[in-house]
Amino acid sequence: MPRERERNFTGVGPVMALARAVNEQGSNMRLANKLLAAVGLAFLIACGAADATDLHAPDEGAQGPGTAIPEAERAPAPVDAEPATGAESAPPPPPAPTPAPAAPLVKKVLDVTWYGQETYYWCGPGSTRMALGTRLQSPPSQTDLARFMGTTVNGTDHIGLVAKALNAHFGGGGYTSRPMHDPPTKAQRDLLKSDLLARIGSGYPIVANVISGWRPPGYPSGTIYHYVAVVGFDDGGDKVLIADPAAEGKGGGASWNNVSRTYWISLQDLGTWIGGKGYTG
Repeated sequence: MPRERERNFTGVGPVMALARAVNEQGSNMRLANKLLAAVGLAFLIACGAADATDLHAPDEGAQGPGTAIPEAERAPAPVDAEPATGAESAPPPPPAPTPAPAAPLVKKVLDVTWYGQETYYWCGPGSTRMALGTRLQSPPSQTDLARFMGTTVNGTDHIGLVAKALNAHFGGGGYTSRPMHDPPTKAQRDLLKSDLLARIGSGYPIVANVISGWRPPGYPSGTIYHYVAVVGFDDGGDKVLIADPAAEGKGGGASWNNVSRTYWISLQDLGTWIGGKGYTG
């Protein structure tokens, strides 16, 4: 037996020594043989225990009960499965309905205060003051407007002077003069309607420089150069509301007595009436 193994089973040594002694004395050989057999059995039992101990001994570096497992050696935590998709998913909400476009205005009438022209040649300042009064609580006087526009006994020279006065007192507005032929072209009539709907539809009036020619009911005869304010529309712009500063005799004598302060005419007639002059677009 190797020396290392003897050291592991030191409990067998005394029995083996006794057996050797008996054998050396040559006495009782039967007893010696029994002792040797017992020693052999003890040796086998001891070897079996040692082998069993070797089999159950922990390997180097093995973890025993209660020993913490290093983080790197731990099994990864299970990952939750992705939520089910497809047929079992809730359907997406329906898209929001598209709002219907706003219907075009059929009728719009501005809040107008009528002012009669203070002299027979101040129809320009009188119409401009009514136009400004649709948005201003205290519009400038006709005297101030006549001075601003350079109005003389011959009247207010052209529609561009009225556009300038509207822009000045409205603080902008982008008014410009729109000349029209006599007779107006279709494009000019279409633009008149477009300007009318845009301006009055947004709360701003128009002033027109007109020539009779065509004239409303109650007007005196002869060729008349005049200014009127356009302050409303109806039938989607095919009818217009006129505020006339020459009404009730303010145009210069009894021949104007039958003219109303305000009245409706067709857009077609307004275009014809303006033909040869223009309006504030």
